Amino acid sequence: MSDTKRTILAGLLIGFLTLCIPFYLRLIGIMPESSDVVDETLVQESETAVRPASIAFDSPVPEALPSKPVSSLNEGVILFSVVSDKYQAQMSSVAGGSFVGFTMSGEQKDGYKYVGGYNDLGEYDGSINLDLVLAENNGCSPCVTYDNIKADNPFRVLSPSVYSGQVFNLYDSDSLVFVMEGSINGERITKKTTFYADNYIIKHDYVLPPLGGPTFVLWDSGVRATEKNLYEELTYAQAYVGQSKEIGDIYLSPSGSLDVIEKETFSGKTDWVAIRNKYFINALVSQSAVGGTLEARSFQLNNENFIPVYSVALKFNSPSASVSQFFGPLDVDIISSSGTYLDRVMNFGWLPIQPFSRSVLWILKKLHLLGINYGIILILFAFMIRVITGPLTKKSYQSTQKMQTIQPQMKKIQEKYKNDSQRLNREMMNLYKDSGVNPLGGCLPMLIQMPLLFSLFIVFRSTIEFRGAPFFWWINNLSQPDTIFNLPFNIPIYGNQVAFLPIVLGISMFMTQKLSMATMDKNQKPMMYMMSAFFFLLFNSFPSGLNLYYTVYNFLNYFQQRSIKAK
Repeated sequence: MSDTKRTILAGLLIGFLTLCIPFYLRLIGIMPESSDVVDETLVQESETAVRPASIAFDSPVPEALPSKPVSSLNEGVILFSVVSDKYQAQMSSVAGGSFVGFTMSGEQKDGYKYVGGYNDLGEYDGSINLDLVLAENNGCSPCVTYDNIKADNPFRVLSPSVYSGQVFNLYDSDSLVFVMEGSINGERITKKTTFYADNYIIKHDYVLPPLGGPTFVLWDSGVRATEKNLYEELTYAQAYVGQSKEIGDIYLSPSGSLDVIEKETFSGKTDWVAIRNKYFINALVSQSAVGGTLEARSFQLNNENFIPVYSVALKFNSPSASVSQFFGPLDVDIISSSGTYLDRVMNFGWLPIQPFSRSVLWILKKLHLLGINYGIILILFAFMIRVITGPLTKKSYQSTQKMQTIQPQMKKIQEKYKNDSQRLNREMMNLYKDSGVNPLGGCLPMLIQMPLLFSLFIVFRSTIEFRGAPFFWWINNLSQPDTIFNLPFNIPIYGNQVAFLPIVLGISMFMTQKLSMATMDKNQKPMMYMMSAFFFLLFNSFPSGLNLYYTVYNFLNYFQQRSIKAK
């Protein structure tokens, strides 16, 4: 095979491996029995938990919480809202307190993280506060099930007194308890739902009838997609079950309305079940669950796209069930308030990479606490990483240059002893020794810094810290491409948008490669140029924060190599 054919084949192989990057990222990347008398203890607790001085009972429903359709609205369903600094939960009395909407508050610190999402028509709107609950409402978000029967009927509100359209505002360390009564299979259920103003945990406590078999607390409404780039969003969307720090999961990438994953059952003590998308998680946590289930179905978001809707449930054998729901951002500090190992579902890479990833994220957050813009932090990171990796890069570059200078001698030896492999190896080793060249010198320094580079890629691409974060001018969201205009057609790999930073990144890669290829065999140069072109196409759909970091990093790398070559 000729050198030209080898070059073309190598370029195609590199292209194929690059296409596998999304799959790699996906890989790396966790009470008393009921009676005919209402449980007076639950009612008394609810009355004492409400703080009238700080809860507004007569506020109008805020515009950020539009009423959603409830199929049984004419059958006694009450709609009400609970509003805190962190979220606005629109609830119904179906199933004893079922979520109809859960809108993140854009008014809290760094509220830009929670702006932009899909409306009920499946259209992306960059100006709305994102809602994590799908427009469809089947009453099981959450509800109790027994023998495939769902308690998704309207419950009677026992405490406090609630009228439809009422808004309850929570402040500081307030908590608020609702007690409702309903039925399943002709038997009475009492449910207590507790909201807290200062965190993302909602407690659901059920008093269940003796039904003669296990009951489940089920959430089958999934989590609404939140990101404009749905392909990237769906690479992160999964459902998980956690059992003694062992994590199971399912993944669905639907292409049509009939795509499903049948119910998977997990037996034994179960700590939690959870659903996540790229930046948010909805988890049901319990200390007394004896099993769990995961399943998935397809949902048509709009005319062009389908998304997965995951159903998760916890299994209970006792006449009571207590579940703490964590519904909020995949922020490693916030999620620690759940008292679980839910942070294991976050993408920190393989085990050897995780310490680097967590350290990078810790530094990011600490710098931001100083009031530094995340765009500036990424630029500072690029300089810092160049300082750390600069000596290794220098050693690698110098070794590569030495290898290129002995290429003519290597070819002569290879041609002379092509039929004698043992003699060929001896002569090659003698050449390396006489020339003072280490054949691994160009690769070893790069291998040493690979864990760090992988961790940077993972954190910069997937951390919620960059969601909605502005930098300057047209770069107004570091978690999305810095699109300057859209094309009327789609280019494979590249897409239909034209982003500015990938163009500058491509130029920096070309300049660096041209400098390093000055003494390279001319037959190898086309492959290197193909790599630059391919990465330019690929990075066009990457978040602008990631592209900003790599652009600065590549230019610093270019100036270092030019300085080394000049010396």
